Amino acid sequence: MLNASSEKLTEREREYVKHFRESQARGVSFAGYCRSAGLKASEWHTVRHGMVRKGLLPAGGSRRAPKKPSRQKRSRFIPVRVQAAGREEIAGTPSTTIRTRH
Repeated sequence: MLNASSEKLTEREREYVKHFRESQARGVSFAGYCRSAGLKASEWHTVRHGMVRKGLLPAGGSRRAPKKPSRQKRSRFIPVRVQAAGREEIAGTPSTTIRTRH
């Protein structure tokens, strides 16, 4: 988890690492751990962000695969392809034909 030894960490950063490892040991998210322990997750995320900026932690928190969008959130766009009909104009009047293929 860390790229630096614990001697280079501030007291607050060491506390963050302790809490983070405890959340992993419990098998809960860090936010869930903070709620159960009465901690403010936003304060600890700020500490983590500082550690990322210093290069002590890798960027990005979640390693989960991206979720597939739900049916409701999927685009309602339907791709279409326009082709010439291949027919001759009837009696010199131009016509437009639209055919939808499913």
